[in-house]
Amino acid sequence: MENSGTARKGRPRSEKSRKAILNATNKLLLQTSVQELSIEAIAKKAKVGKTTIYRWWPNKTAVVMDALASQPGMQTPLPTASSHAEAIVMQLDKLIRLLDSHNGQTIAQLFSEAQADEQSQKIFKDNLLEPLMDAIKYSLQEGRKNGEFREDINDAMAVDMLCGPIFFRLMAHPKDLDDKFRSIYPGEAIQAVLR
Repeated sequence: MENSGTARKGRPRSEKSRKAILNATNKLLLQTSVQELSIEAIAKKAKVGKTTIYRWWPNKTAVVMDALASQPGMQTPLPTASSHAEAIVMQLDKLIRLLDSHNGQTIAQLFSEAQADEQSQKIFKDNLLEPLMDAIKYSLQEGRKNGEFREDINDAMAVDMLCGPIFFRLMAHPKDLDDKFRSIYPGEAIQAVLR
């Protein structure tokens, strides 16, 4: 996930305040849902003013996305894959691990809340969905060049086919998004695009 906040004019960011805001957000998310979380509660927990938060982030979705991205391990790169098919399997595995955690429920709540707000939808798409989709599309395009994948597959449709069942489980059957699913699904899913 990338930085979803858009820097505003005014005083420069204080790194100490930024970390306090992101830490406060992560702590509050352990106790409350995204829907119940408020900018006021974040400001109080971080010991900053609401205007400080709004100077750096346009809304709560942006703060939560940055808070998730700031957690240890969230930006850890994947190991080097031996093939583009393996790279996609690794991306799917990483996505399932992310969603089969407390963060998965936070992401489901963000997704649900973002449906009512166009700006939040864009933040969610730009910071979670697009980087994932771009990585998978890149592997598909490169793998097609070296003959790993079917020539006739549409990149956008392939990404939907690969990731759709994972997000469906998150929203409809979160308890089934588990280690058993993670051990089976990525290897099965990649078969749909292999040559």
